[in-house]
Amino acid sequence: MNGTRVGYARCSTDEQDVIIQTEQLLTLGVPEDRIYIDYGFSGTTRRNRAGLDQALAAAWDGTVFTVTKFDRFARNMAEANQILTDLSGRGVLFGLGASVYDWNDPFGRLFLQSLAMVAEFEANIGHQRTREGMALAKKNGKLKGKQPKLPEPARRSIRRRYAEGEVSLADLATEYSVGRSTIHRIIHGPEVCR
Repeated sequence: MNGTRVGYARCSTDEQDVIIQTEQLLTLGVPEDRIYIDYGFSGTTRRNRAGLDQALAAAWDGTVFTVTKFDRFARNMAEANQILTDLSGRGVLFGLGASVYDWNDPFGRLFLQSLAMVAEFEANIGHQRTREGMALAKKNGKLKGKQPKLPEPARRSIRRRYAEGEVSLADLATEYSVGRSTIHRIIHGPEVCR
């Protein structure tokens, strides 16, 4: 094993900073050009994570795929197991901080599966808390759902002008900078009093 490291970092929102993760990866010996980053992904699924895909593709036999925290890598047991099995099949070890684990070693596999289980549990608890908070906000009238694209006075004007034949649906869409489907819903949908 040559021990070359490939690093991966992830932050949940575009505003979050990955400087700490990047600095830790550099300290662990990951070359700067071998650090791959995803911005704005919760990590509960692998879908649309170009940084993760690039990092996985950059790992070859004898490398150590490295993350600073397990939940930066995966928060879903099934996908974590699938990725770790694939890496192991290519001769890649898994680095978590300064520690290196071999998926083929029973202890290494047990430890990483346990981390995957905890990461998924934490993600599920977070989702549950969010749903509970939204239900309470809705009950208290603070969560009203998706708001209309246009204010009610504009909506009334659109209905009146269309009914009087002043303008077409396409003209209204252009004038208000919205899609034709939005104008169609305003004209043909129920009136909403706010």
